Amino acid sequence: MNNVSVVCTNCILHYGFLGIELNSDGLCNFCADPDHKNPNWSKVRISELIRAVYLRDWEDTVRAMKMTHNGKDYDCVIGYSGGKDSTALVDTFITEYDLNPLLVTVDTGFMTDVAKQNIRDTLTKMNFYDNFVLIEKAVPTFYMLYKYFFFNHTSNDKTLTVGICHTCTDLIHTIVVKEAIKRSIPYVIIGFSPDQIARYFYETVREDIIKDGFLDKGLSREFDATDLKWYLSEKDITGKIPRLLYPYHVIEYDEAEIIGRIEVKGLIETGKGDPVLTNCHVVKAAIMYDFFRYGGIPYALQYAELVRQDNGLRKKWLRTVNQVSRAILNGNFNKDGMELFFKNIGVSWEELMERIEDQRASDPNKKQIMHNIQLIKDRKLK
Repeated sequence: MNNVSVVCTNCILHYGFLGIELNSDGLCNFCADPDHKNPNWSKVRISELIRAVYLRDWEDTVRAMKMTHNGKDYDCVIGYSGGKDSTALVDTFITEYDLNPLLVTVDTGFMTDVAKQNIRDTLTKMNFYDNFVLIEKAVPTFYMLYKYFFFNHTSNDKTLTVGICHTCTDLIHTIVVKEAIKRSIPYVIIGFSPDQIARYFYETVREDIIKDGFLDKGLSREFDATDLKWYLSEKDITGKIPRLLYPYHVIEYDEAEIIGRIEVKGLIETGKGDPVLTNCHVVKAAIMYDFFRYGGIPYALQYAELVRQDNGLRKKWLRTVNQVSRAILNGNFNKDGMELFFKNIGVSWEELMERIEDQRASDPNKKQIMHNIQLIKDRKLK
């Protein structure tokens, strides 16, 4: 394509970012072909029949929780992040289902102040501190995990954000599952939204819980017994492992309703449900890394799918991507969070930039990466 400055006419993806191409109509690979796949993102197509089957399973599961409600301390564990979706899920379980969940928050050491305040606001408003567990002692293990990923990322086509998010999520979920195992709670509920179907739809089955819950062999040299205790052990898998479910994949999901409901109820302050504010500092550091490494914002791939579903959102999400990109270039992107991140994992941004530059030098797409970064500097990516 000759005009390499063009953004897809239908979504917000730009030419040359992670192999994106535009056809003669100005459509990117994803808009031209709904089945197009990329190592960082692909649209998961779930038939209405499959969705209906799992919805019935969810309704049966809620009924089963209610039937055993009086005989248990807790009906389920909810992985609670302080974001809009997990907060709304807590509200739904308490006020709509009339159930008694245990809320488990795993602090990776990089939760944002907004997420922490959201948690305090919700627990105070609901008077629910007795049903809350904060796990903080795994922080050193997460620090080691992040440092390893930032210094061992070698791919030319798969972003650091995707890899580190999946691995971090696996550890968080494993810690939550272990808490459920310890308390003999049969269900773990996670508030993944309908667009978060990267690997699993509705349920992570037992075999995958076990696979994701053991330390990857490539990391075993970095970790000791103190770190290993946060992963599954052979003893854990001999007993009953809880079901790990994502109900938003099948029940009605309306983001505007969710945000409006939790704000009106005072569970979080108005405007504090924005995922940009509650995403952890590690994700933001990985976004910054990937911007300089690949010439774009990795979350643009997900945002682009929202635009395909509603083209009226195109201006909003393109503006968001450009604002984040320029903030990164100007050194203003989550500045305090970045300083905390680099301090805690014991590296500097200069060290990482040297590594990024070395990787870019051998990337066959280097010229286009640098061109796209320059377009953003010149405010021409629109």
